[in-house]
Amino acid sequence: MSGPQFMHLQSFARKANKGGQSVEQVLGEAAREAVFCKHVVDPIAPEIVYGGDIETVRRLHDQMVEGGGVEVTLKSGKVSRRGIRKDRHTLLTAVASHPFPTELVRDSPDARASYEHWRDRNIVWLKQQFGSGLVSVIEHWDEQHPHIHAYVLPFDDPGCSARHLNPAWEAKETAMRAAKENGHTDKEAVKLGNVAYRERARELQDNYFENVSLPCGLTRTGPKRRRLSRQQWKAEKEAARRDAQSLKKVNDRQHALTVAKAKAEQTLKAEAQRLANTKRLWEDAHQRAERWEADAERATKDAQRVREEVGVQQARLHEEQLQLAHDRTNALKEVIEVVLQLVQGVVSGTVRPHPRKRSWVIADEDLRDRTTRLAAPDLVKNFLGILHDAWTSLAAHLSDLERSEAAEAVQEPIERGLRQGADSAPSPR
Repeated sequence: MSGPQFMHLQSFARKANKGGQSVEQVLGEAAREAVFCKHVVDPIAPEIVYGGDIETVRRLHDQMVEGGGVEVTLKSGKVSRRGIRKDRHTLLTAVASHPFPTELVRDSPDARASYEHWRDRNIVWLKQQFGSGLVSVIEHWDEQHPHIHAYVLPFDDPGCSARHLNPAWEAKETAMRAAKENGHTDKEAVKLGNVAYRERARELQDNYFENVSLPCGLTRTGPKRRRLSRQQWKAEKEAARRDAQSLKKVNDRQHALTVAKAKAEQTLKAEAQRLANTKRLWEDAHQRAERWEADAERATKDAQRVREEVGVQQARLHEEQLQLAHDRTNALKEVIEVVLQLVQGVVSGTVRPHPRKRSWVIADEDLRDRTTRLAAPDLVKNFLGILHDAWTSLAAHLSDLERSEAAEAVQEPIERGLRQGADSAPSPR
């Protein structure tokens, strides 16, 4: 089953035209408001297939008009800005109807698939024609044939002229301007403009046929306009159906090729990404290896420096130990010498207890300083006290000569002890 295409563009103003149509009436009829859809027996709310609902279209339209304006030159020459007149066409609509009966589309899955294919191609075509100006596409299921309504707003025009969104109207005005510039009268310019309008409208319908109707198996025009017989019309519809099937096969093959190409590109992209990831991982590993090598080299240098520092510390410690041993040896030798000299002083009388203090009187100044430094009296005071008391008691019973001889006898082994003690003291290593 096939039929002719139907697609119509028309613009509307807020002020009603001779047929009573206005922006309010068109949008109200589309929304199935009771006052505007008395021609529909059982109204059903429209279904949105693209963009916003009718209320959104109305809101966007009103905002656009409120913010728009045109500049006019007054008689005084002054330029003034005025709002949008109510008779300016500010909304462009497109209506497209499918030839299948509504009941058939509802009941037959094949017919429904054909309709939806047609509807989707319409949306693609409308977007290509009007871009971001296309704000809504709805479909109606409550009339003899399922059909769609599209709504387009001139957002890019401060003057809000929806007529100029229609390519045919734009061609008409261009032709009229050219005619006037070439000296034609206003009537001739209008006539030439109408010719340009019809030619551009036919071109638009041809473009719609090539992109929407032909792939969907519809004919460019119906039988009555060309006075075809029933048999001729049936043959043309069958040819359109076959052409649509052939085109569908071509499109399917093209789609399959496109899908295969997309999959191949995706595979290549994934492989390229994998190679890029592998390269990045290799570069990261190489950088880590370089860092590890640098860290190992620094660690080796640090270990060598630590070993050198330990060696220096060990050598310094050894020197300090030798010096300490040497100092201890010297200290021991001096202590022995001081003690023996103190003993010798006790015998000779140059070292004696202080008569009033608990200390010792040492006549030899050098011996006294050394004794004080080494605290020798404190170390041997008990021994010195016993030795002093014993010597004093012994000397009291001897004559001067005997006392002198005894002192010499005692001092000789002390001096020998000093010499032997010094020789037997450990020497530093």
